[in-house]
Amino acid sequence: RYTTRQRLELFTQVCQAVQHAHLKGVIHRDIKPSNVLVTHFDAAPVPKVIDFGIAKAVHQPLTDASVYTQVAQMVGTPLYMSPEQAERTGQDVDTRTDVYSLGVLLYELLTGTTPFDKERLKKSGLDEVKRIIREEEPPRPSTRVSTLDAALTTVAEKHHTELRSLKHQLQGELDWIVMKALEKDRSRRYESANELARDVQRYLDDEAVEACPPSKMYRFGKFARRHRVMLAALCAVILALIVGGSLATWQATVATQERQATERQRQIAQENFERARNAVDTYLTKVSEDELLNTPGMQPLRKDLLQLALKYYQDFVAERENDPGLEADLASAYM
Repeated sequence: RYTTRQRLELFTQVCQAVQHAHLKGVIHRDIKPSNVLVTHFDAAPVPKVIDFGIAKAVHQPLTDASVYTQVAQMVGTPLYMSPEQAERTGQDVDTRTDVYSLGVLLYELLTGTTPFDKERLKKSGLDEVKRIIREEEPPRPSTRVSTLDAALTTVAEKHHTELRSLKHQLQGELDWIVMKALEKDRSRRYESANELARDVQRYLDDEAVEACPPSKMYRFGKFARRHRVMLAALCAVILALIVGGSLATWQATVATQERQATERQRQIAQENFERARNAVDTYLTKVSEDELLNTPGMQPLRKDLLQLALKYYQDFVAERENDPGLEADLASAYM
């Protein structure tokens, strides 16, 4: 029934205890509430980290007495286990695996529940449990408390605060600190339990914390790695759509260009036809009205010239049938 601040102050002492073990060359590998006892000393709470039964040496090789930890399928408690512990061998662990477990412990101190649902893990097979730990991203503490429904009231009462105030306390920096400790990629976690404790203390001292939310690009990268097959199929579909769309666009462009070229040729032909027609009109008018061609002796030449113009009109009408204007011009030429 501690307030959020009191819980954080107590948690920093737990981190310091784990850091002490690390400095002694020991990785705990099973940090959980039942392995953290709290006693009173001079009326002050003092946490003690216990049960180093599956601890691993940091530098020196394991002794014969602890060889069982090498052949075990999974060492530790799944709810508090780091992703690297959930690997097949479980041997590639370092002090940051305890940082992850401390992150789960802090998550539970703040929300009253673990990042992954306890009942779900109980019902899942070993391989599915390992997959959940390695791949699924837990909700942020502020998001998780919003889903607790009736239990949220109890959690808030234990924090000696109201529901809205508890959500507000968790949003932002506390979310960032917890999620940094729970990073799947240990290179993005706190390097040590001491660093985690210092960031919590910065929060308590109203100083800027080192943790910050991951970028959108980083979150997308993690999503892509978890859904490689789906994204590969999606990319293939998108690529096909792009290629198909580009091809359709290219074909439409070519067709448009061809139509434009055809229309241009039609316009040119029409312009040339009109020029020829106007030239014949001018020629006919000139021959028919020229007084010199009406003089005696010039009439045979005049007749030949008019018949030549008539031949052009006949060709015009033959080229463009059912054109009333051309038929009228032909009739005028006969006249």
